[in-house]
Amino acid sequence: MGKYHSTISRRDFLKALGLGTAGFTGAMGIPAALGTDFHDLDELMASPMSELKRPGYVREAEKPSVELDWKTIQRFDEHLVMWYAGLRNSWGPDNYDKLMQKSVENRIRFIQEKKPGYTLRDQALHDSANWAPVSFIGPQTSQTPEELGVPRWEGKPEENARMIRAFLKLHGAAQVGFVELESQTTEKLIYSYDTPHFFPAFTQGKRLVFSKMNRPLETDFERFIPYRARWVIVYTIRMSDILMRYTPGHIGLAPTNIAYQLKNVIQGQLQNFLRSLGYMGLGEASNYNALGTAVGLGVMAGLGETSRVMHLVTPEYGLRQRVFKVITDLPLPPGKPVHFGVMDFCRVCKKCADACPVQAIPHDTEPSWEVRGSFQSPGVKIWRRNEPLCNAYMISGGMVEHCSVCFGVCPLSKGNRKAIYHDLMRATISNTPVFNRFFRKVDDFLGYGIKADPEKIWDMDLPTFGWD
Repeated sequence: MGKYHSTISRRDFLKALGLGTAGFTGAMGIPAALGTDFHDLDELMASPMSELKRPGYVREAEKPSVELDWKTIQRFDEHLVMWYAGLRNSWGPDNYDKLMQKSVENRIRFIQEKKPGYTLRDQALHDSANWAPVSFIGPQTSQTPEELGVPRWEGKPEENARMIRAFLKLHGAAQVGFVELESQTTEKLIYSYDTPHFFPAFTQGKRLVFSKMNRPLETDFERFIPYRARWVIVYTIRMSDILMRYTPGHIGLAPTNIAYQLKNVIQGQLQNFLRSLGYMGLGEASNYNALGTAVGLGVMAGLGETSRVMHLVTPEYGLRQRVFKVITDLPLPPGKPVHFGVMDFCRVCKKCADACPVQAIPHDTEPSWEVRGSFQSPGVKIWRRNEPLCNAYMISGGMVEHCSVCFGVCPLSKGNRKAIYHDLMRATISNTPVFNRFFRKVDDFLGYGIKADPEKIWDMDLPTFGWD
């Protein structure tokens, strides 16, 4: 970019968008309850919310802590993953149909038996989901600079990063990072085919095509991503610290569902924000994961490391978050992978593997290049779950993804802000892996893990969103 700042001032820019200097916070949909009032983008970008603050033991690196073979990695067809066609392909159509029938039968039986975690009110919690609409191109309800007759926003990548991070955190995101798409590496983390329509789950989604078009386009069978949209905004949303440990069951599933529902709202807000600034925001056209690999993009954005359970572990929340992404042409500074001891800790700990109800998590000390089936993408040296077994167990409970035992028992997922022990543990394992086995034993001794009586949550004075 040859010119970073437009000839219009930022305050005049906001006035032209109808966001007067006295009402920026309210006009952007930022809750007044946050007790924060910004008069313009300068104040928003200067706030602490615009910074990515990490603990001192988190170290930036040129490469992720897992080994990657970029030559082997190819863009992956999302409909082949376990949540969609992968389960049916692995078990076969007949066994798949039987599994789904068992799921329906168990749901009713568990309610009748008043099984803890599956009672009628627990089922009502699950069925209360109310999804805001999502789309690839976005709501398109905000006015563009062209419609208002003003120049678009122009900022240096570092300024843009502060602005996007502040905006997303004000709307509920926990961490925000950025990835630049490179044809031989990170572009391969964008799916070749997007998430399919959920019913039937095993149908193929739309093809994702990088295009020379100036504008994004969606047809009945394809979604076109302009080549000039080279940046991915990657952000996380926290899951409930408390509810996640009351698993398996509907209560243990609630933190996941709530995070995805919040994503639908936040994504539309971000897409409208980018549109008002004069840029595109290409989002996930699904209630769940879409567009690209969440873990891979989270790692490359520097938000966390890959774990034994194939999910992203962050320094702040361990496994207690979900990862989302939006592609944009707003220039942003790419993050770098970070190391804080997760791989070495997972080699020794194995608590998730010990606790898995169906032993679907490997106990191997070392990760492997080997994939378990067409539902997994090659080229990454990691531990891989037995996903057909894992998902079949979850669905048999009367719904999809009802088990979060691995999330609940992970020592790195604990983090009560009042307990200094957890910060001490993280800082130690980041620099002194010889204590990793000791901290696994301490976690067991302190009784951290799954809670036995999920029905207790209905009598608790829960914090907002269950965030401890």
